Amino acid sequence: MPRTLSLYACVLVTACATTQATTPAHNPQSLQQYSETVALRDKLRARWKEVKPEDRQFCELKAGDCTLQVVDLREELISSHQVPTCRAKGNANLEASCIADELLKLGTPEPVTRYFKGDLWCLKKLTQCVTEHQEAVEKDARVALIRHRRNELEASPQGITWRSRVAATSEKIKYIRTTLPPAAEGECQQIDEDSGCDSSIKQYTSEFDSELSKSETEYDKKRTAGVYEHLTKVQASCYEPELKCLSKSLSKYGETTESRRWLQRNFDLLDKRQRLIEKAGDGASTPCLESGVASHQTDIIHSYKAYVHEPVLYFRTQLHRSFLAMHKSQIDCLSGASPGTDNEG
Repeated sequence: MPRTLSLYACVLVTACATTQATTPAHNPQSLQQYSETVALRDKLRARWKEVKPEDRQFCELKAGDCTLQVVDLREELISSHQVPTCRAKGNANLEASCIADELLKLGTPEPVTRYFKGDLWCLKKLTQCVTEHQEAVEKDARVALIRHRRNELEASPQGITWRSRVAATSEKIKYIRTTLPPAAEGECQQIDEDSGCDSSIKQYTSEFDSELSKSETEYDKKRTAGVYEHLTKVQASCYEPELKCLSKSLSKYGETTESRRWLQRNFDLLDKRQRLIEKAGDGASTPCLESGVASHQTDIIHSYKAYVHEPVLYFRTQLHRSFLAMHKSQIDCLSGASPGTDNEG
């Protein structure tokens, strides 16, 4: 009887020990951490599934190295917690999910949490890549749209006229200085810069850029063209003080009413030449400009030397005529080089 009781006692003790060993030892903190990790992981997984295939492919190539580390964590989970019923699931992902369920039932979610945290970290990298990639694509599209709008406006007949007058005004200043004798080198060099001119340019440039950047629904082509016209007017006006000063000083160097008519003819050709340059582009224009200089340089130098030696009406007019011939040859060349001949003048 005592032996029988002893055997029963042993059985009961063993049973109690077995029951105690298989009872889940729940850790509230571990379970909470597991639940939070799963919730975030599921949220990012759902977001990742909604990503466009082309964006997903881009980020898998750029930031997808993290998936290799997730695979390592999954293999570690499977090898460390082998469950016979889970091995029959067919693939590693299903087996890992099965093991996760079993560990959760046992109240030991820590290994699963570690695996899921790795997956969550990788999903964060991938979704962040998608966000940055989409922002970059949108920015590139916006920049391309702005460039298209700008090019379209600048290439229009009005845009070419507005844009060319800025450079043409500068060319007129260069022309006067080129035709003056060495003694006139200091003329109009001390003109005070107009600070209001600079601030106006900044204002209209900012306004022009703002108009170009507007959305499709807000963009007004006519208003943008008006702002651009004002901008080019202001830019050209910044050269006016120096141009006016030089024009007034010409009388000291043999310029008369008669020779001024030849000066104006050159100015008119400079306007026309600049419109053709803007239309053809700098690259296509350069050969025509250089060819004109090469063909008429000798005559211009001869006329300039004669004028410097004796700065009177006759030689001043001859100098203007020599430049006029060069400008005409350049315009003839540009008229054939540009997409659409300018028949003015």
